Amino acid sequence: MMHWKTKLLCSAATLMIAGSAQAADLTVAEPVDYVKVCDAFGAGFFYSPGTDTCIKVGGYVKFGTSFGDTDFGTYNSTYPKSQWSNFYTEASVQLTASSVTEYGNLTGFLDYRAQSGNSGSFTESASQIVNSSTNSAYVDSAWLSIGPVKAGRFTSLYDFGRGYTDTGSFGSDQTTDHIQVTYAVNGFGLALSVEDQRDRGSAGATDGVEESDGTYYSGGQDNIPDIVAALTYASGIFSTKIAAAYVNNAEDRTGAGSELNPYIYTAKTGFAVGGSVEFALDAFSPGDKFFITGNYGDNANSYTGISGGTSVANLTSSLDESFIASAAPGSSWSALASYKHVWTPAVWSAVTGGYASYDGDGYFDNYTVDAYRGVFSTGWTPVTGLDLMLDAQYSHVDVSDGRTAVKNEDDGDAWAVNLWMKRSW
Repeated sequence: MMHWKTKLLCSAATLMIAGSAQAADLTVAEPVDYVKVCDAFGAGFFYSPGTDTCIKVGGYVKFGTSFGDTDFGTYNSTYPKSQWSNFYTEASVQLTASSVTEYGNLTGFLDYRAQSGNSGSFTESASQIVNSSTNSAYVDSAWLSIGPVKAGRFTSLYDFGRGYTDTGSFGSDQTTDHIQVTYAVNGFGLALSVEDQRDRGSAGATDGVEESDGTYYSGGQDNIPDIVAALTYASGIFSTKIAAAYVNNAEDRTGAGSELNPYIYTAKTGFAVGGSVEFALDAFSPGDKFFITGNYGDNANSYTGISGGTSVANLTSSLDESFIASAAPGSSWSALASYKHVWTPAVWSAVTGGYASYDGDGYFDNYTVDAYRGVFSTGWTPVTGLDLMLDAQYSHVDVSDGRTAVKNEDDGDAWAVNLWMKRSW
């Protein structure tokens, strides 16, 4: 009996030793860090697994409506007698990818948007107008940069901003395809860009005389990009910007449109120059700001807000079909001032006032447009990521056409109240 007990104990001991040895040979899996925070480019970035590229995902969902009326056409084209533009929903997905290289930071950015129908007011951009009728998604902006070079579709280097209100006053408001180089040192910034002039409404050209519906025409705009330069400076509570542009957007028209005397469209070069100043008024009230800007252009209407995104043309295009504001030759100028007051960390208000004027040349000699706009906005952020907006605006436009023996004059008003809520992330 003792002999069998001894054998059993030895066998048990052998099994225990073998099991321990096998357990020691097993590799213990380390915890996997699936999401690793990247703080090299600011908050919200994380490393793409297996790479040194930092990714940020953002976007928003926005729901809004507006009420208003205009003397220029109808406020709601679907229901001409209605002063309500119905509801609309807009969504945006924003992606950023950044990494550090020996040539500087390498970054790519995409803002992809889609909007439901039913939107409608005279403050829509061209992309929004197309999108509201087709319900198609579109690229609002997309660009890449490495070191000082940035290229893609993004805000024009010339733009100064149109105030702190949700709806801005008249001024350059343009997203263009362009390439830009920037150099900064000791508070100063110097930038130069080459921009696609077609994004500002530059017309095309013909190869000889062409006919359409009994009208004969030839010529047009040359395919030459706009050149923009800007100088910025910031120190303490003060920041400023000066910008200038050589442009190729306008064209003049001569002739009668007949087969023997066709319309001849001649390209007109031009220029624009502008400046802005902003003051941070934290000493007066934390978060308060004041901003002022002014612009002058010759054959450069989209640079002064006569045409473009936030422009007088959005109000007056129904007055004269021959007045294509983006291409009409002449001089123009605009100016605006804006003030923002922060009531609490969650509530702010802003007011903006601006004026714009156009004096035609060539075919539009003695054709003038004068407009002014006032805007008031109040925003409330009840919780992080949720914004509520009330925006009210009033605009007045005077148009004078002295190209005929009998001078034609017209004026009108437009107003709108916009309400929206937005969830951002």
